[in-house]
Amino acid sequence: MLNWTQGFSDHRFGYAVGRLASDVYSDSFVFSTFSRGYLNRSFLFNPTQGSTGVGSLGVVAKGFVTDQIWVGGHMYDGNAASGDFDLDTFRQHEWLKEVEIGWAPLFARRPTDRIQFLYWYKDERIEAGVSSGKGWVVTASYQTGEKFLSFFRMGRSNGGAGVPAEKAASAGVEYSPRAGRALTVGLGWARPSKDTYGPGLRDEYVTELSYRLQLTKNFSLLPDVQIVFNPARNPAEDRVWVLGLRASLAL
Repeated sequence: MLNWTQGFSDHRFGYAVGRLASDVYSDSFVFSTFSRGYLNRSFLFNPTQGSTGVGSLGVVAKGFVTDQIWVGGHMYDGNAASGDFDLDTFRQHEWLKEVEIGWAPLFARRPTDRIQFLYWYKDERIEAGVSSGKGWVVTASYQTGEKFLSFFRMGRSNGGAGVPAEKAASAGVEYSPRAGRALTVGLGWARPSKDTYGPGLRDEYVTELSYRLQLTKNFSLLPDVQIVFNPARNPAEDRVWVLGLRASLAL
């Protein structure tokens, strides 16, 4: 993706403009990455939050206004399709807009210890036939000593803009008994959007367990088990098991 990113004052302020991935900047926190223990997307990106395609034209600006508090603003092309670069969608002037405020006890601990609030609004996508939407999300994470890293997040939306859920909450913890090992557990709940999927769907629950093994400096394995209870898009099943194995090679 082609973009310009600039930081100031030892990264206390910064902006990015160009082709961006909104989920990298929007409500991002320590577990918003596949390099840690969660594979289920509900733990990586809040299902009540509006989104757009990866590589959308947009602009993001964030900065600490005190030693502990930061504010930010985001604006993205709401019609962008992942992997495509099409100025026609940009010219439709249908946007995903967000504002955020966050707090960290110390600037140096902001990657792990934080509380943040984000409000979003996405315009109606007329040609796509998708309604407008709005909502908010809250995320908190905290590291205890060197072994425990936990998080809690929740969100609520009006169900518009094609979001998967109207309400959602999740929590989890990573336990690192020693270097190169990490056990991760997560629990999540979501109420599916009637506007997106239609009425009558059950609330969905998910639990995930994984164990990351750093076998060498450059190679790791992550066995992963997920159980989805009351899968909203599969009403014939009460639970679905998902087994996975991720291998990561860093060159």
